[in-house]
Amino acid sequence: MNNLEIKLNELFEKWKEDHKKDTLYEYDTPNIKGKYIPKENFICDGFCVSNKIKENTILYIAKESHEYNNNSIIKDAETKEYTYLKKNMSKNSIFPRRIKKMQEEVLRTDINDITFMNINKRGGFSYTDMTILNTYAMQFSDNIVQEIEIINPELIICCGIGLKRIINMVYKKCNKNLNKDIIEVHHLSYVVGDDIYMNEFKDELKGINRLNRK
Repeated sequence: MNNLEIKLNELFEKWKEDHKKDTLYEYDTPNIKGKYIPKENFICDGFCVSNKIKENTILYIAKESHEYNNNSIIKDAETKEYTYLKKNMSKNSIFPRRIKKMQEEVLRTDINDITFMNINKRGGFSYTDMTILNTYAMQFSDNIVQEIEIINPELIICCGIGLKRIINMVYKKCNKNLNKDIIEVHHLSYVVGDDIYMNEFKDELKGINRLNRK
């Protein structure tokens, strides 16, 4: 393992312990009718597309991974890798298809030069309760900021309305300046044609002046 991978793994081990000690569990964890996602659950992310561990990638940030449905909320505590992109990047489903277009057709950079991060590491449902997500982000703000700084991306793409505000909020709570280009688009599964989605993405990029594209 190189230094970046070691740092990320150390952070995740700390984060797992922080989950176990979480005093706001009932306020920062998704639930259905009082049935909560397990407190100890932790879904790793980070350098998830390629095995090349490096800085200056494009960081895609989402709210939380869709791990649970109404009939499967109660599960044993588990720890697993976030492998969705690795497994599905070769397929043509909407999520990886749009990332490929964003990377290769718009940013003109290699598909391996991306990292992926969820704010909520416990996992969630097909929808997100923003009040709960905001509480989680504030509770684990130090870890969120540290993960971004370890990854040290060239550009941050927030995939979901409200995420850019959350990132700015956690940096402010930690008394730090982001000092990274950051934009916000709809979630990658947003129901609209690919052409419309890509045009909106291009419009967001117009405000970025410091991209050093390969």
